Amino acid sequence: MSENASPKTNASLMRRLTAFLPKSFQEGKLPYVFFFLSLIITLLLMLSVISPYPHAKPVFLSLAAFLMLMLLLVHLGLSLAWAVHLGSAASAVVLLYAIWAAGGSFASPMTWLMVLPLTPFYVLGRKEGMVWLLLTLLLQAMVAVLTGLEIWPALPLTGEDNFTSWVTATAATGVLVIVPLLYARLYQKALRQGMRDQQALELKKKELEHTLLMREHFVATISHELRTPMNAILGFNALLLARLEGHPKARKVLDHTQQSADHLMTVINDILDYSQMEAGELVVQQERFELRPMVTHAFELFVPRVKSMEIDYRMLLDPDLPVWVSTDRHRLVQVLVNFLGNALKFTHQGSVVMRVQWQNPGVLFSVQDTGIGIAPERQSQVFKRFSQAEDDTQALYGGNGLGLSISHRLAQLLGGEIGFESETGKGSRFWLQLPLKAESAPLKKDVAATPLQTPQVSWRFLIADDHPVNRLLVQHVLKNAWPLCQTVEVSNGQEALQALQQQPFDLVLMDMVMPVLDGIAATQKLRQEWPEPACRVLVFGLTANFNPVDLERFKAAGLNDVMLKPFEPSQFCHRVESLLLTQGVAA
Repeated sequence: MSENASPKTNASLMRRLTAFLPKSFQEGKLPYVFFFLSLIITLLLMLSVISPYPHAKPVFLSLAAFLMLMLLLVHLGLSLAWAVHLGSAASAVVLLYAIWAAGGSFASPMTWLMVLPLTPFYVLGRKEGMVWLLLTLLLQAMVAVLTGLEIWPALPLTGEDNFTSWVTATAATGVLVIVPLLYARLYQKALRQGMRDQQALELKKKELEHTLLMREHFVATISHELRTPMNAILGFNALLLARLEGHPKARKVLDHTQQSADHLMTVINDILDYSQMEAGELVVQQERFELRPMVTHAFELFVPRVKSMEIDYRMLLDPDLPVWVSTDRHRLVQVLVNFLGNALKFTHQGSVVMRVQWQNPGVLFSVQDTGIGIAPERQSQVFKRFSQAEDDTQALYGGNGLGLSISHRLAQLLGGEIGFESETGKGSRFWLQLPLKAESAPLKKDVAATPLQTPQVSWRFLIADDHPVNRLLVQHVLKNAWPLCQTVEVSNGQEALQALQQQPFDLVLMDMVMPVLDGIAATQKLRQEWPEPACRVLVFGLTANFNPVDLERFKAAGLNDVMLKPFEPSQFCHRVESLLLTQGVAA
């Protein structure tokens, strides 16, 4: 922390000091030039006072005045390059005079001559610095020659001392400039490499962002393509089940179909939930519901499968459990179904027992089995995605390795904890603890359980969907609910608009993804381009696209309501009727 604090503090101090300078000295290298020359001017003024040489005071004061003049000219518009060259030239003249007055090449001002190239090098650049380096070396050679020829007054030393003094000054000058040159070269090389690495990272970042975008698009597309036929399978299966009350053999076949379809929907939902979890879009929605019926529903989903297995499948509910609780019912069922599904998958004999215990407050859900168990060395991988206990588990028992990973994340979103205990060959116990508390019963009853209010009304429905099987399903669901209703089918949004021009409808059932003109564009055209009152016809969205961005676009286009496929026929009909009775009158 302290290593990073110093540069930040220095930069902050420099910004504060720069704020006091004239605007002409507040950009680029000019603030540093201003402070550097101010320091040199201060040193010259001090030397003019303390120097023992007789002519030092006027010389140093003259140079200080000249540097002040350069600062003023830069402020008035003189280029920085000219100011640096003129200042360096003036400094060279003053130093030569000081060297002459102090004893030639043996004089101490020779040391100051060494630093002459540094200002052009750092302020203007490498080329200007090299030019002034050559000039400085020439001046040092000239001083040595003039001192050796006794043209300049010298201290009482030998010629060998003169040569040594010149060599020393020249070498020191070279080292003083070469070291920054090498550093600058290495810095530039490292900077170029850093820029290349940065460009490579930026390119990689764009590739990863594109890959993520394509993955989300792929998941959304494959989810839509899978849910579309599943909508027909589950929908027609529900219609057939409702008509086969007195045919147990036929119902048994349909129960198996329902079970397989539910399993396939679990896989599809796991893929979609995983995608949303990766994007940080997996959310929970609180609702109040009866706890016992919800748990019983999750438990009974596997009863048809258990009938063909020789295991003890039981559910134990604490008598002290609250009647009503509040959490995300769908997500809780998802976790319990995952626990039960895994227990049955890995248990061939013995028992699978689900317990729900009241902890006052809080509810503990657990599923215990007598299955194959999990080896100790594999237990740390259980809640990781795409992970299963053994390498051959998927081949032997199936599954995608996502269920427990998603359940772990859902437990966190629900505010609870999840865990397990397991022993190889003796079975496992998975548990979920949620901070639930007893709630009061809601005032409103479940609408899906109540009969429709308008079964004899001849509503006019327009069904827009590019899949004929889905259109047939919706038509059958509507005819079952409203035997006198009229239905018209179209395969895309353009045909839907043409149908609306030809005759009036009470409600349009609009799919989102269709060829020619999709549901979003068709709804937008209807709302924005059609005249009153035709533009206010009710539009009920039906889509298998679960992508949150696409759903928001669909809703924003002007939908009155939207429902996701596959849908439950009873809930669908009640929502359609509610829309017709509330907003249909106004439309």
